[in-house]
Amino acid sequence: MNPLFVKGSHFFEDIQPTFYPDLHLAVVTHLLDTPPVYLDCLQRFADVAMLLPKPKSISQETLEQVEKRFQVVIKSRSQMQSPEVTSAILNSFIPKGDVVLVDIGGYFAASLPEILPLLKSRLIGVVEVTENGHQRYAALPELPVPVLSLARSPLKGPEDYLTGQSIVYSAEALMRECHHIMNGGNAVVFGYGKIGRSIAKALHAKNINTKVVEIDPIRAIEAQSRGFDLIHKEEALPTCDVIFCATGNQSLNNHDFNRVKNGAFIFSVTSSDDELDLARADSNFKINRVTQHISRYERLGQYFHLANRGNAINFIHNAEVGPYIYLVQGEAIAAIDYLYNNRLPCEITSLPVEYRRNLAKRWLTHFGG
Repeated sequence: MNPLFVKGSHFFEDIQPTFYPDLHLAVVTHLLDTPPVYLDCLQRFADVAMLLPKPKSISQETLEQVEKRFQVVIKSRSQMQSPEVTSAILNSFIPKGDVVLVDIGGYFAASLPEILPLLKSRLIGVVEVTENGHQRYAALPELPVPVLSLARSPLKGPEDYLTGQSIVYSAEALMRECHHIMNGGNAVVFGYGKIGRSIAKALHAKNINTKVVEIDPIRAIEAQSRGFDLIHKEEALPTCDVIFCATGNQSLNNHDFNRVKNGAFIFSVTSSDDELDLARADSNFKINRVTQHISRYERLGQYFHLANRGNAINFIHNAEVGPYIYLVQGEAIAAIDYLYNNRLPCEITSLPVEYRRNLAKRWLTHFGG
């Protein structure tokens, strides 16, 4: 096994909680081309009753290995919006005991308010890892159980930063496959959040002329203070050669695609459902596959390139962020333990600072050099 994965396994052994015989986990997860050391740790202290792999980030080889050891259910987030579907799946795999939902992207958010009376098990709460998921749970009028969110944890900062770097790496690689390069063109980043900020910084370091579209005035000021020119969407679309969509809240709608500059490349940092309104574009434009991961959209003399069908491009190259992924997964493990052992209010909360500090110290012991 690769030394990085060995260290990750040792780190998880160091931080894993006491075994809880009545605790069952329903885990939304990416299944990349890496050993499932995180899932191994979860299974050592609780029953991983079911896995919900995110359909757009599945390595077939890893899936085949994981299916030998875990119950795997492949459903899209839209399918999980139905309380009846969600409760039926949970009841099939968790007919009794306590359950914690470990979420990535708000898979359970839409059905959460209505599933409690339908469940045979006792739902303790939800651990959510991402900002998109955090926002989905925050948008609910009322939470029936606690949601412990990692989205805004400082321990997630390194992963967010490296995700932005990996997005730019993948974008360059995909453009080169089409015999294009970024240098000499104009780039725009929609959204100056944690990942958008990292993308803009990586582009600037490569001497690529980069501008930012940001509707939040506080983030806009921060982008400007970092030397990035602010631009409105209406000006950016017809003038920029490379477009990075990093808002998590529909950067481009159906009408926007008609204004994209000829030959431009569009890259997303998350799923197409979140970032792009592709339903009409897919029917209004003629679509031709240029490479395995790049499609050309063309209509009435206008054309642009869309990467990975509008989904996150970094998963094409395994979304590598080095050992920092173990820090995020380690916080998810600590969050499950904290949620199970503490009576928390039915609201969005976060892991206490002392827990994060202890986790960071242990991570440094294994990965600090």
